[in-house]
Amino acid sequence: MEDFKHLKKEGTGYQVKQYLSLQHIVMVAWLLISIIVIINTSYLKTGIIMLIFSVLLTIVSFMPPNVCFDPMSKSLIIAHTGLNRRKFTYDLSDFEGFELQTIRMGFIPLGYYLYGNFKNISHFKRPVISQSFSKKAMQEIVNEWEDLNGRYKITPI
Repeated sequence: MEDFKHLKKEGTGYQVKQYLSLQHIVMVAWLLISIIVIINTSYLKTGIIMLIFSVLLTIVSFMPPNVCFDPMSKSLIIAHTGLNRRKFTYDLSDFEGFELQTIRMGFIPLGYYLYGNFKNISHFKRPVISQSFSKKAMQEIVNEWEDLNGRYKITPI
């Protein structure tokens, strides 16, 4: 059985690798700004408060959810880590397809988000499968999912 580039075999399912995205860069930038405020200005209290909140937000933002396709139980399992520990299970028989959303500033793409669309889930509560700065990586995840679909006959896309 071949290994995938973006899907990692874990037990009976396949876990989707998570990548750096815009929110990670923003949190690291705030961390660096707070350090600069502490070192180079006389606003020590403001810098310390910014540093504390930046560290907390950076820790939380680097805890991506675990997204796992389980072909045996025909489900998509999303387990959130961090402060909001919840586990969602979506039935793959309700799966309609993927949607790639691009975050842009003007004509410059800042990041790509891959969403899973399901029949019974509203547009605002659909699960994020993966995120990245690269559109190619998101397309490769979709291609690997289609290979899994063909191999296990999960659901028609």
